[in-house]
Amino acid sequence: MLLLQASQITKQFDHEPIFTDISLQLAAGDRVALVGANGTGKSTLMNILLGSEQPDAGVVSRAKDATIAHLNQQLIDTPATVTAFLGASQPALTELQDALRYCEDQMSQPEADLEKILARYADLQQNFEEQGGYAFADRINTVMKGLDIWAYRDTPVNALSGGERMRVALAQLLLSDADFLLLDEPTNYLDIAGIEWLEQFLLKGKTGYLVISHDRFFLDRVTTQTWEIEDGELVTYPGNYSRYVTLKAERLASIQKDHDLQAKAIRKLQLQIRQFRQWGNESQNEKFYRKAKELEKRLAKIQVIQVPQPPKHRLQDVRTAGRSGNDVITAKDLGAAFGDRVLFDHAAFQIHRGDRVAVTGANGTGKSTLVKLILGELSPTSGTVNLGASVQAGYLPQNPQFDRPQDRLLAHVQAFMPNEQAARQAMARFGFFAEDAARRLQDLSGGERIRLVLLQLLQRKINLLILDEPTNHLDIAAREEIETLLADYAGTLLIVSHDRYLLRKLCDQELHIAEQRIVQRDWDTAN
Repeated sequence: MLLLQASQITKQFDHEPIFTDISLQLAAGDRVALVGANGTGKSTLMNILLGSEQPDAGVVSRAKDATIAHLNQQLIDTPATVTAFLGASQPALTELQDALRYCEDQMSQPEADLEKILARYADLQQNFEEQGGYAFADRINTVMKGLDIWAYRDTPVNALSGGERMRVALAQLLLSDADFLLLDEPTNYLDIAGIEWLEQFLLKGKTGYLVISHDRFFLDRVTTQTWEIEDGELVTYPGNYSRYVTLKAERLASIQKDHDLQAKAIRKLQLQIRQFRQWGNESQNEKFYRKAKELEKRLAKIQVIQVPQPPKHRLQDVRTAGRSGNDVITAKDLGAAFGDRVLFDHAAFQIHRGDRVAVTGANGTGKSTLVKLILGELSPTSGTVNLGASVQAGYLPQNPQFDRPQDRLLAHVQAFMPNEQAARQAMARFGFFAEDAARRLQDLSGGERIRLVLLQLLQRKINLLILDEPTNHLDIAAREEIETLLADYAGTLLIVSHDRYLLRKLCDQELHIAEQRIVQRDWDTAN
């Protein structure tokens, strides 16, 4: 059944087209990934399909009576408890519940007609059961546990943090029984356990969805088609993200080949035109001029094949300091606690030169705390953790902050790269160009902050690189660029991340934190 159809959709911002003449169809049961670099219009297209934003041209059609549910990044603001808010995602069941409660109140009234009220109550109970009311209550509990919001079930939604509210919004969407889902970054604010639960929920369900996500492993698991917004057009590929990567490479190679053959043919035509004109000048023969004009007309009709341009390269190589000793990080009987809450205890592990280690665990288990212990920013509750001889550590924090947020970008870079030309060249390699030089640090996006910290970090020679969620806020192209950069890094890597795709490509070991323990194990056997 066809649920959504778009015909020749065009959208502009500030008179600049984001995409032009996009047409698509979405049917019940479709499982589609929507990818593309940041700024290509993925969320805009999703809003147009939903109807919350209008295209500048083109038409969107939706099946009559079809319900389309949308997850966006806007925070919910309601005083209702989490359980009550989620219960309201099924309005018909909520009305029946309210009617049941009303009957219960009426039963306690002295002058109540119990026989009539009980008959009404029995009918309501039967309707509630037939419409899956009791099963829906179980579903609410299952979803709250799966998305790690069970502990907040009796908490007002507006008393939760931003990340917790986003998980509540996702739970509401999953409970909505909509005919189709539009999911914008559903894995944000979920740890690996939550992402894996969401994967299973989507795979077991029959509802179709269009999903935007930078989590490539998630896309591999839950999608069967991949659509990319590229140079203002929508290019579709069968298969999941990994299949898309292969097919896109083949497509670009084919386009490049056609472009090269066409360029060769154009050069041949241009040479022939020059020859006919030269012969015409030498012989004063009109037929050579006519032939030249015929070829010029043919040349003018040729539509030049454009090769899609990859994202600009932003990151330079990581320079490595001299070799460290073989023992890079050593932990003995290590423990960390905050008040009565123990994160981990009696932990022991050894990281050696050249090891590439993922730090994993559910949210709140102490991953970032472990990093701060290693860096000496926190003191352990018990035991020790030490860096080895000649270790030069570089650290990318999860949410980079700046001591002087009012500073301009160029002035900030010149503080550690005084030569202006060298500073501007380095900025350009990290995606900051002339128009960005006067921007204030406080106005940078999350992804821009990470790039700026990496720019500064990579000016130093380091042999231990510690990254805390390095791909947060980054698009897929930037994530792949970081992977390529770090794949050739000769030093020791320690990475805290929920990006399983990145960890699988870069890491060979894991420090897994769970149940107040830290377990060191090989990545392959653990995953």
